[in-house]
Amino acid sequence: MKEKAHFNPKSFTWIISLAIMIVLCVGVIFASKAIYNLANEKYNKPVEIGFTIASEEDMDISSMNKDNYGVTAVKGAYDAGGNLVAYIVSGTTTGYNTSVPIEMSTIISADGTLVCGIDILKQEETEYLGVRIETDAFKNQFEGRYLPVVKAGGTDKGSTIDVLSNSTISTQAVIDGVNNAQAFVCENFESAQVSE
Repeated sequence: MKEKAHFNPKSFTWIISLAIMIVLCVGVIFASKAIYNLANEKYNKPVEIGFTIASEEDMDISSMNKDNYGVTAVKGAYDAGGNLVAYIVSGTTTGYNTSVPIEMSTIISADGTLVCGIDILKQEETEYLGVRIETDAFKNQFEGRYLPVVKAGGTDKGSTIDVLSNSTISTQAVIDGVNNAQAFVCENFESAQVSE
């Protein structure tokens, strides 16, 4: 007489265990992505600049460590009420053309947490490639961004700036110039505090 095969629940235990592990892994991935996005939310998009610069005044930085940051000059920026609202930091940074530094100006909020704009004053980067750091499309990425700024696609924490294709070195030089301006302001002026 033939014995009937019977159902053994233990034979499917490994399938159930695998399904549970997959569900848990997917849950962990989505939860970690949500936590990361929440922690870095302030870096995701520009914010409104809440002041207008009415006047500027040269500041004496002769006794400060300006050479460590490539800073050449700083102006205090004031609103119509005479309140200090930002620092305008002029400096240099080294791009692809190492013999001629990029001269740039960065406006850092008085508390040192926000870049309010940049301008490229002089550069001799590669024609058709690095020279694009002067375009409004590139420079406008910095306006209203929390510091530090970082290259898009990296793992560093900060506001991401899109790299100009085939101009990675020039792009990184400008990013470094902005972050150096912030570091100088935070180290040398009481109104500024290091951003978290």
